[in-house]
Parts: sequence; structure tokens; C-alpha cells
Amino acid sequence: MEHIPFIKELERIGLPDKAAVIYVSLLGKSRMGVADIVRQADVRRATCYEYLDLLLKKGFITRIPIGKRTLYAAVDPKTVAANLRKELLAFDSTAAVMSKIYERATNKPKVGFFEGKRAIKNIYEELFKTLGDTYSIFPADIFFENFTEAEYGDFDKTNSDHAFKAKDLFIASAKTYKKLRALREKNGYENKSDKRLPEWFTSNVDVLVFNEKVALISLRDLSAVVIENKDIANLFKNMHAFMWKAL
Repeated sequence: MEHIPFIKELERIGLPDKAAVIYVSLLGKSRMGVADIVRQADVRRATCYEYLDLLLKKGFITRIPIGKRTLYAAVDPKTVAANLRKELLAFDSTAAVMSKIYERATNKPKVGFFEGKRAIKNIYEELFKTLGDTYSIFPADIFFENFTEAEYGDFDKTNSDHAFKAKDLFIASAKTYKKLRALREKNGYENKSDKRLPEWFTSNVDVLVFNEKVALISLRDLSAVVIENKDIANLFKNMHAFMWKAL
């Protein structure tokens, strides 16, 4: 009865119940033969060999040949735990690759949440370095409450260097819109086009669409959600196109 918690814990990490019983039985002995294991663990001899093979493969026990006999001994549980940790660490990198395959198959959106000016700035820098067409709905007036003209100029220049085509819908006063156009012309305007949304259209959220990513950046409280999903990105691209044609 005293060994039941050990057995339950071993079952929790994936050992069959009888294999767990065999391992716990061996813990209190220096070594045991199959006949003793069968009696101690109360398993059939035929299936005992299957459990022993499993425990050997998983590194829970070792085989000790003595003459014509084969005995078995438990491996120190600390060694077993260390080996399991190594296996999990080795699996981490493989799991990351496998996860991408899973996400493509299930079309599951990848979502990230961010807070603070530094995090928001990182989002701009990362997304503007993504090759491909870019689309935005940009609330310029509130942007300049949190970022400088120099910072905007850096973002815009990075976008100019990487975007194949940039189409921007500006939410801005006439004065701010004029300032934006001057900054953009300074950085190169060949691959950019923009339109100003009507005065009644208000928002504090910067919407950025790049390839299969959508960034929704609340410039009021400097928080953001970045969604990576082809279908969601296509929806926002279509919404942007509809608004563009309507102006």
C-alpha cells in the first residue's frame, strides 16, 4: 500500500500499471530474476517479459547477466528523471517544427498579445521588415501623441525599403495629413499610395496587414494583438480594398 503513490505517479508519466509495479518492486531489491519479479509484481510470466522490455527501452531498469541467468535491477529514480528531462528538452525543438505542420493543417490562428511602447515599436519594426504588400488604417493624430516624427520617419523608411506596395488609409486632421505626406515623400514615394478617410471616421486603433498577419494596435493604451492566419488576413485585405474603392 505504501508504494501506491509511486505507482500512480509512474502511471501519470505514461508507464502501464504493471510496468510501474515491476519498477517499484525492483526499487527495494538489488536485483531480481524473472521468477521473483512475476511473484512480487503478480504478473503473468508471458507478459512480464513485455513489461521488462518496455522498462529497458525507457531506461527504468538494467539487465544484469550472471552466468546463464539474467537478472534485472532498477535504475536510480533521479537518473530516470534526469533522462526524461533531457528527452523533453530534445523534443522541444522538434515540437516547434511539428506545431507549424499542425497549425497549417488545422488553419489555427497564431495570436500574440503585447503591451507597452517598446513592445509596440518592436511590432512596427518586425512587420515593416516583412517583404510583401502592406495595408493599413492609420490613426495618425493619436500616433504622434506617443511617437515622434523621427520614429515615424524610421518606420516609413523601413517600409519603403521592404514593402513591394504600401496602401494606407489615414485617419488624420488636414494638418497631420500634410505632415505625413511630407515625411513619406522624403523617404521615397514610388511604392506607396494613400487616401485620407472622412472626418467622421474615428479610431484609436492602428490596423496593419502584412502577408498572413494582422496587427491591431491600440494607440490609446499602447497594447496590441497580432494574429497570424491566412483567412483572417485575407478578410482584412478585402475590407481595406472595399474602403479604398469607396473613397
